[in-house]
Amino acid sequence: MPLTPEILQSLPLIAFEAGSGTRDLIDGWFRHDGLMVVPVMQLGSIEAIKRMVRAGLGYSIVPRMAVEHPQDRIGLNVQSLTPLLYRQLGVVMRQDKIISKGIAEVLRLLPQIGC
Repeated sequence: MPLTPEILQSLPLIAFEAGSGTRDLIDGWFRHDGLMVVPVMQLGSIEAIKRMVRAGLGYSIVPRMAVEHPQDRIGLNVQSLTPLLYRQLGVVMRQDKIISKGIAEVLRLLPQIGC
């Protein structure tokens, strides 16, 4: 069963604190479907959020990297959202730093993969 905003809206959400980038992204995901959720708990730490989910207090939406290793998934049921959530990131570098050939090549290739 796909995990859509409609399915998740009535379940207890354990969310990141209001104003965080991840929270804004999640709120926007629900808003896109005309929905608004009120979390049962708001925390500032991914590990604290995962502990609350493991304790059975609700579900959460976290970055995939927070649950990519088997030890990160112990006690958790990890599923993908429908539609998928994406985050746009940017490259930030020191202005006065000399760019190595390797970094220059990475920067050159980023537009080719849609970045």
